[in-house]
Amino acid sequence: MECYVCKKQISGGYYSDDFDRKICRAHLNNDAVICSSCGGIAKKEHPLPDGRYLCDSCNGMAIKAGDNIEQIRTNVVNSLNRVGFGDLRMEDITVEIVSAQKISEISKTPLNTSNKGFVSSTVTTGASGNRIFKHSIYMLTHQNRIELSAALAHEMLHAWQIQNGVAMSQKKTEGFCNLGAALMWNNQSCTLSKIYWKNLYQSPDPIYGDGLREMYALHQKLGWKELIANVKNKKIS
Repeated sequence: MECYVCKKQISGGYYSDDFDRKICRAHLNNDAVICSSCGGIAKKEHPLPDGRYLCDSCNGMAIKAGDNIEQIRTNVVNSLNRVGFGDLRMEDITVEIVSAQKISEISKTPLNTSNKGFVSSTVTTGASGNRIFKHSIYMLTHQNRIELSAALAHEMLHAWQIQNGVAMSQKKTEGFCNLGAALMWNNQSCTLSKIYWKNLYQSPDPIYGDGLREMYALHQKLGWKELIANVKNKKIS
């Protein structure tokens, strides 16, 4: 079998990832690192300006500033609309691909490449006294299409919660948003989407992992319609 890094035949111990990429044991932490996108093996070469490394596959699918993401935005909004988030309107949401530094500046938080997106919402009062929300979503550059779709759905559910005055705990808030990510992954049948779902569901993180498992259990029990109604009516805190 051929090594993913040096392209030579592996003759001793080796490591492999979920995508069946194999590397000579000597490469680990030297010539190979973990892909910042899919979590598989990446070659330690050509780092992104913010320090991330991508495997060849994720780099080939990477969405960058200036790329047309209208199809992705439309697909995410329609997918969320179909399960019950009908008050998320396409015309109220703009999406921009930006650097990690830009997200840090907009969100007023330290630079963190694990932060895949941020939403900034404004509200004005219409002529009839109704509230009009506009959501500007900033997504981290160089996410692959499958990762970006899920991360965008996550941010859109933050926007939905802002729009509906939802005030749950941080764990439930992030867990609920992660149901949006899960929806996008489970709408697909490719290996990458299954790995993303597995990694998130098994995450030991007390906010994002525990929160997802808690909200996913409620989703399985109640279904989308009742879960959304309970969140919207402040029955879950």
